[in-house]
Amino acid sequence: MTRKIPSLASLIRNHWAFGAAMIVRGIELVGKLGLYMLTARVLGVFEAGLFFLCNTWVGLGATLARGGFEKAVMRHIAAELATGNGPEARRALLTGTLWTLAGGILVSLLTLLFARQLADHVFNEHALVHPLMIAAASILPQTLCIFVAHALTGFGRGVAGQFVQNGVWPVLTLAALAVGIHSLDGILYAFAFANLVGAVLGAVLLLPERRRFRVVQTGHVSTEKLPALWRTAWPLAIVEMSQSLLNSIPFLVLAVYATAEVMGAFSVASRITVLIWVVIIAISTIAAPSFAAAHRRGSWDELRAQNRKARLAIALFGVPAILVMMAVPTWLLHLIGPGFEIAATALVIMAVGQLINCLLPCQDVMLAMTGKGHILRWLSAAQLVTCFILCAILIPAFGMTGAALATTIFIAQGAIGTTLVVLRLMPRAY
Repeated sequence: MTRKIPSLASLIRNHWAFGAAMIVRGIELVGKLGLYMLTARVLGVFEAGLFFLCNTWVGLGATLARGGFEKAVMRHIAAELATGNGPEARRALLTGTLWTLAGGILVSLLTLLFARQLADHVFNEHALVHPLMIAAASILPQTLCIFVAHALTGFGRGVAGQFVQNGVWPVLTLAALAVGIHSLDGILYAFAFANLVGAVLGAVLLLPERRRFRVVQTGHVSTEKLPALWRTAWPLAIVEMSQSLLNSIPFLVLAVYATAEVMGAFSVASRITVLIWVVIIAISTIAAPSFAAAHRRGSWDELRAQNRKARLAIALFGVPAILVMMAVPTWLLHLIGPGFEIAATALVIMAVGQLINCLLPCQDVMLAMTGKGHILRWLSAAQLVTCFILCAILIPAFGMTGAALATTIFIAQGAIGTTLVVLRLMPRAY
């Protein structure tokens, strides 16, 4: 008998979390798009640029501060609760919270102390000194906001976690602009406050989960202990930093060889294709604790079923959007504004990379949630090497098209590489 593939409506009905996660990410997209457009209009080109530089630094600083503990805690909570070991899940949460809090405080203080050096020697913009000092107030709240969001996901509350991490701060910061906060300093303070609200909301949502820490089902507790939390976190921290660099390197290299118009067009085309990342991240985040729990219980059938459901959902949501990008790239870019059509070829090329990514998704999360973070670290390092080499060769020769080719190749490399590793090490999980 031929197995019937469920429709999109059926998929959302049976697995409402995937659809709810997409709604939350939709709120994020609308909030961020409105925030960035209104910020640019209110502040003007120069001060808007300062805001975006501060935003970038806060994101990088929060990534450094977390040190991979957010994903480690997500895995450990889901895995320990799956085997009835509540006290170990509690220990993981407390340990991760302390390390993340310490990291957030440290990076915030360093940013405050060395704002002048960062502005003058890293960003080459002295006017950034004061904004960076204000932006330092956002690093700890954003660090904690993202951490508690992952902890919520570990408890199986992925939709709430994604709302805390991705839905609260863009909407609140946009609301601050809407009610009349139109100075750069005011927007940066609003940004810090919005992240603080997200962190507090996440902590409040975590409180009811405390009862699960008291559950101990001795007949179900696994005899194999998970590694120390920092051992799980360390390779995942390297992966996070590698992925941040992968997103930045093509832009930085292209900026050396391209005009401002080309950079603007390429940036827009790249952000259009990033919409597919939103789909992949939303659904894979919902699936992540299920991966960790099933692996901890040794339930390979369940793990394989969860993997296939996540991959199918991503394909159903993502592939139609990619086909539109490939079919009418000029029209899409023209919707953004006149002049952006020069990136049509780059958009099609990067859409091909995202198509491969969309058809082979989630396996990086599979590796992270099943204790294979050290392998994921080496795969990310290989992507970085590929990115450096291709950008150095292709961008000087082909400009924007070269940057698109390099981006597509290392994105495809990541998707194919993680899939091959899962097939080799855990064929029953695929």
